[in-house]
Amino acid sequence: MKLKRYDLLFVRGKSLVSQTIEDVTHSQYSHVAIVLDEWHIAETDWRVPLQVKHMHYTPDEYDVFRYRGELTFSQMDAMDAFLHSKLNTPYDRVQVITNGLHLLFGRRIRNDPSRFDCSETAARMFAATGIYLAAFSCTPGELAKSIELQKVS
Repeated sequence: MKLKRYDLLFVRGKSLVSQTIEDVTHSQYSHVAIVLDEWHIAETDWRVPLQVKHMHYTPDEYDVFRYRGELTFSQMDAMDAFLHSKLNTPYDRVQVITNGLHLLFGRRIRNDPSRFDCSETAARMFAATGIYLAAFSCTPGELAKSIELQKVS
């Protein structure tokens, strides 16, 4: 399957952190990465800020979701501008932890607007175009359920 720019890779992680996220969120996904081309992705995780990286996932580690509509050139420009402006934005560990506490115990989610987690990065990138996939404090599993996305692999 050919990956397209702005496809979202929903990753099934194998690490202890990934397994914990999947267990707490009752989802098969622990991470989201944004496809830039067949060799590059944009992603952030608990270890690194938002970066452009070489594609390092194998097809058995992820499912591909794609926006159901057709993106206009101005929307694609807005997505590019968003990603370029947010490169090196730190990961929001507090949001991820409080999101888990919210799911387990109903605690309030704390969101630092100067930091993003992986799901928030993807949701905000689409929101920069006026396309709202999910709440910015969503989990990868919640984002995958967006009616604006379709699973293509």
